[in-house]
Amino acid sequence: MQGPAMIITCPECRRKYRLEDSQVKAPYQKMRCSGCGHIFVYEGGRPLETEEKVFTAPLPEGPSASPVKSTFRRNRKGLTALAVSILLVLAIVACGWYAWMNYMGAGNRWLKLQNIEGQETPIRDGKVFLIRGSVANGSTKPRKYVILKAKLFDQQGAIIGEHLALAGLPLTSDDVRQMDKSDIEKKIADFRKANLTAFVLPPNKEMPFSIVFPDNYSGKPKEFSVEIVESPFL
Repeated sequence: MQGPAMIITCPECRRKYRLEDSQVKAPYQKMRCSGCGHIFVYEGGRPLETEEKVFTAPLPEGPSASPVKSTFRRNRKGLTALAVSILLVLAIVACGWYAWMNYMGAGNRWLKLQNIEGQETPIRDGKVFLIRGSVANGSTKPRKYVILKAKLFDQQGAIIGEHLALAGLPLTSDDVRQMDKSDIEKKIADFRKANLTAFVLPPNKEMPFSIVFPDNYSGKPKEFSVEIVESPFL
């Protein structure tokens, strides 16, 4: 003998079902139509629409609707999207930092020129302008090499000579005085042919440099300048 029952109509397909009172477990009962699969909430004699955002246990097909047992789940979708966004931002920042340091000259800010001196120096067959000093690497990475550019200026501030040089060649004034032009050129050429490790500037270390201008510059030098033009990380 069946107990008390009620007739329920699916709000989607209008299919009618007989539901025993004993199957109603709560004032707001979630149900699924076995005909069209629509999920709705049954409340005190009338069905209410609800969003299909829950997992539902499958129900056997039949002429009557049964209560649907629903389970709650965490919304992992939003967390996954947030994690992907954070990783993407970090990747963009890392690429920008690498380009800024290696291709836009920012890495040179961790290099420091120090103990710079320059003077016109007599040699055995003429004179040269010798600039000496050192470059210190304050970054945490070694430099593959350091290229310097020196300029000479006359009394009016006009440039009368420019010269590029690799850091790492130590030449003193006494060394230069004992040489002629061919000796100096050979010394510089031999240095440029040296093993690549001779040009490496380790982190937290300094390296000497010598820049020699031959006497073919025009005018009398009054001032000079030295700048770093290239210093890639190893």
